[in-house]
Amino acid sequence: MSQHVEINLMGRSFTIMTDEDPGQVTAAANLVQEHIDEIRQMGTTVGSDRLLTLVALNLAGELLKDKEGKVEGLDSLISAFDGVVSQAEGLAKAPLR
Repeated sequence: MSQHVEINLMGRSFTIMTDEDPGQVTAAANLVQEHIDEIRQMGTTVGSDRLLTLVALNLAGELLKDKEGKVEGLDSLISAFDGVVSQAEGLAKAPLR
């Protein structure tokens, strides 16, 4: 069921219609605002469109790095399991005394 969620970005209020958890939408908006504030603290003056574009690119880059890290972690986990399976197969073939 869709709900209205009010968020604030760059001093402006927006009402968002969403099926997502309102807390998640608010948390996402807060994260975007944190990135906006970080860029503004650098002392660079840019227009709102450019500022939001920079934030979107930064967040997308972080998301991609996080996904790559999970894939690399998964690859090493699979490799470790392959090693365990190989050892188990070797033990299964060993003659019993």
